[in-house]
This record gives sequence, C-alpha cells and structure tokens, in this order.
Amino acid sequence: MKKERVSPWNPSRRATERVKNPLPAPTTCNCCGKDTVELQHHDQLYGRSYGNWPYVYRCTSCHAYVGLHPFTSIPLGTLADQATREARKRCKPPFEDLHRSGRMSRNEAYAKLAAKLQIPVAECHFGWFDAAMCERARQAAIELGGT
Repeated sequence: MKKERVSPWNPSRRATERVKNPLPAPTTCNCCGKDTVELQHHDQLYGRSYGNWPYVYRCTSCHAYVGLHPFTSIPLGTLADQATREARKRCKPPFEDLHRSGRMSRNEAYAKLAAKLQIPVAECHFGWFDAAMCERARQAAIELGGT
C-alpha cells in the first residue's frame, strides 16, 4: 500500500491533534472582507520555498497572509497585512522577554498578559491580534517587566 504524502490537503493527524486552540481555515479575509482566500505554496508568495512547511493562506485581493502550523492545514493566526505583520514582530519581544528571562514560565506570562489585556487566555496569541491589540500587548508586557 502506498503511503500518501503529507500536505495541507492531506495533513498529519498527529500534528493536527497537537495544536491547541486551532483556528478554522480562513475563507473570508479579515482585512478586506472578500472571499478571496487561497491556500498557496511559498513559491507563489516569495518566489521560493522557506522552511519545512512552505504553505500560507493568502487573500488574492489585498495580499494579506498567514502561515500554517507545521504538517497541518491550521493557520498560525489570522490573516495579516503588512502593517499587522510588522506590529506583531515589533510588539512580541517584550512579552518573549518575560519568560525567556526565567522570571516566569511561558504559560504564566500568557496568563498575566491576558489578565492585563482583559481577554481570555485562550485568545491571547500575538498571531490573533490586530495592530492595535499588538500595541496594547506590548505596553502590557513592558508593565509586567518585559524589556
């Protein structure tokens, strides 16, 4: 019997089961509101492949995109335009400092950040935040002791 190759169209069941709080695959773009989201290979976005799981969901109208959890069809977060992607990159380091410094565990850091932002811990993911929430999270992480 021939084993089928793992792809977003045939994801790994084990990898899929490991994802906590999975978001559904996007069909409508949260940035422009159009139903123009497609699953694409990195070649279509970057012109080459990056990493071991080179897939993204991408809006063909406004070009917002999001990567996938490895070996699954589950998005890492919500679709993001350039401003949102930049905000996520810029605002996460103070949060990362909270747990990488050893002052608290990663779970404790997320719990404290969620409390500060007054959102459920299950919804406290930088990949789910828009640019404004990223800025709020950055400030909250600094107030919690992140640098």
